[in-house]
Amino acid sequence: MEKRIEVIEMRAGDIKTGFGNPRKITQKKKQELERSLEMLGDFGVFVIDQDNNIIAGNQRLEIIKGKDPDTMLCCKKLFGYTEGELKAINIKDNTHAGEWDIDLLADWTSDLVVDLDIKEEIKEGVEERSIPELELIHYEKYDYVMIACRSQLDYNDLVRKLGIENRKVVIAKSRKIKARAIWYEDVKANILSDEELKQLEFKFKNKAQEEAKNE
Repeated sequence: MEKRIEVIEMRAGDIKTGFGNPRKITQKKKQELERSLEMLGDFGVFVIDQDNNIIAGNQRLEIIKGKDPDTMLCCKKLFGYTEGELKAINIKDNTHAGEWDIDLLADWTSDLVVDLDIKEEIKEGVEERSIPELELIHYEKYDYVMIACRSQLDYNDLVRKLGIENRKVVIAKSRKIKARAIWYEDVKANILSDEELKQLEFKFKNKAQEEAKNE
């Protein structure tokens, strides 16, 4: 039979799962996928064989079936493919080529307020270290200091005082940086906004003038 692909609509409950799927998903990832479907909708395509068995899209299908088996799904139906070719398509669908450019990704998503659940992918291969382990070591130079905030209020206060509200801040051009981290409430020096700094300078200037007069 000649290979061909037809785009059809099928009821979720009528799609079979007899082909099998070696891909597994943790409960946490399944909840994240379910949340994504609820928030953004299902923008993927389901691939089925000529006997209506699911080949690609297994996890999404399971969630949608559980919620409403009458949901109509856009499917690509494959005709004339061997079992080996179908298995290759299943594996290829679950293999994501490439990797994140962290700097570009940060800039590209800087104005998003949606939780994309990509933190685990970004963290792969990155050694996790607690904040105490990043404390300043004598005679070691650091390029950056990371200030960690425990709440949105602390974060808003910090960006206001640093004067970086509504601005894009370049963190690093290279992933190989020397840095230390500190909790916001542990910052020893006071971080002042431009206005607070001007008021403080004015206060010291007046104090110096008064002391000069009294001498």
